[in-house]
Amino acid sequence: MLVLAPLAGVFVDRWHRAYTIAGAVLARAVLVLPLLTVTTRAGFGVILGVTVLANAASQFFMPAASAAVPVVVAQEQVGQANSLLSLVSGGITVIAPGAAALLFAGVGPHGTVVALSALYALATLVLLFVPAGRPVGRGQEAPSVVREMRAGLRYMRRSSLLVALISMAFVAMLGVGALSVLDVVFVTRALHLRAATVGILLTSSGAGTLAGGIAISMLNTRLTRSYHWLLGVATLVAGLGYLAPTLPAAAVVLFMVGLSFPPLTVSAMTMVQLVTEDAFMGRVMSLLNTSMAVATIASMACGGVLTDLFGVRQVIAGGAVLLMAAGLLSLRIIRTTPTRQRRPDAAAAAAPVPEMVASVR
Repeated sequence: MLVLAPLAGVFVDRWHRAYTIAGAVLARAVLVLPLLTVTTRAGFGVILGVTVLANAASQFFMPAASAAVPVVVAQEQVGQANSLLSLVSGGITVIAPGAAALLFAGVGPHGTVVALSALYALATLVLLFVPAGRPVGRGQEAPSVVREMRAGLRYMRRSSLLVALISMAFVAMLGVGALSVLDVVFVTRALHLRAATVGILLTSSGAGTLAGGIAISMLNTRLTRSYHWLLGVATLVAGLGYLAPTLPAAAVVLFMVGLSFPPLTVSAMTMVQLVTEDAFMGRVMSLLNTSMAVATIASMACGGVLTDLFGVRQVIAGGAVLLMAAGLLSLRIIRTTPTRQRRPDAAAAAAPVPEMVASVR
């Protein structure tokens, strides 16, 4: 996935955005069908292969969908659109596990696979009508994956705001990666409770995420010029939330952590979309996703080892400190919310990226 993600951004910036999104979902509809052949443990290889290929399709879906938002909505509505998407995503996160369990209990594993494939197919038909075509401002040079990847890297380096955002995201994910896999360990080793108790924390975090999505959707029109501030504060709050000493305190603060994540993701995504030109949006989003994935994998790989060496509370505290550092870094270097870049013509796309002097210090 780490190899494919940067390459996917290049093709997202070549292809019709709506067709790319729909194609990635259609690929998932087809890719899950081999699961119908799995009846015993011997089918684990099939499950693993389907998982890898489905994630590969996501490497095209996510940057294409993010790139489509600024094309579909007006400049002043980008943040609001991201807020609504965050709300829907949070709602699905809360509802989907229970719905999937009921479906699984009712129709069995193979029936669930068929239903999932049908849902993907239905979504494909809807996504084909998204009014987002090919990127505006692409040059007329012969396609070259390596050349276009380098152009994307140069584009990011020339924008100090994008460099600041990707740096902040990298530091934040170094903290979040380990924290995301230590819930059960925290409950059993630090709180000395049964592993099943982790459900309380996950429910609290999910409820907070849903509440955060509702809040950011309702308040979005008042935050149009404050995403830089919102990003730093939300990240800082998320870090503080992981320092809870007891189960009741952990449930409360994880609700607050969940509450902070929708503002965090909405503000970061909106600022990237506002400052990035359409011709480079896929590559920028893919590079951002790649950097976050690298940090997450490194954090998860180190988290287990460090937990055995120093204890789960110490590792969680370290992750929280990294999150707070990311929040303080954001507040220190990102001083204003950028305005939307004018959609470029071919000549403008070849020109240097305007420096966001007022945005980053």
